[in-house]
Amino acid sequence: MSSTRDRILDVATELVEARPATVPSMSEVARATGISRQALYLHFPDRSALLLALVQHVDAREDLAGAVAVVMSARDGAAQVRAWVEMQARRNPGIASLARALDQTRHEDDSTTTAWRDRTDNRMRAATAIVQRLRREGGVHRSWVSAEAAVVVWELASFRVWDDLVNEAGLAPDRYVEIVTTTVLTTLAAPVRRGARRATA
Repeated sequence: MSSTRDRILDVATELVEARPATVPSMSEVARATGISRQALYLHFPDRSALLLALVQHVDAREDLAGAVAVVMSARDGAAQVRAWVEMQARRNPGIASLARALDQTRHEDDSTTTAWRDRTDNRMRAATAIVQRLRREGGVHRSWVSAEAAVVVWELASFRVWDDLVNEAGLAPDRYVEIVTTTVLTTLAAPVRRGARRATA
């Protein structure tokens, strides 16, 4: 990666952290970096490419790959759930500014939507893998459709739930971990009413 590209991403990160809930424009990033817009476009052809690279840059800074490896190496499905929630408690403070900015602008900005969906799709794949393991180990009641169980895990372990429980409601991080882990495992182990529709895995 070129030093100019690194500098652009560092500056873009600083802009997001300095102005919570705001995603900078290409012009703002170019100006703050001290380069022309044309020079910026040589590294990032559009704003979507810049934001995707920015998310990946922050993930690398926070060692997402290492954290995910810890989750995936957990001894069983229940331990994976706890490890994933613990990962959120550790990582989210470092990504909070960017996550809030993407979350609050994703409905009005196609570039932001692209970056947001990239993150949520990755999280859904992880949630699906955890549910599959829990099901193999008997931790998911047969009445649950696997896709719906994955959505529950995906949502309860989301940035937004962490932000609400820890920063808005004032839960201590360790209590957040206990409550969310217990909620996920208890919910999936319990039967869910399907009405007249037959549940399938």
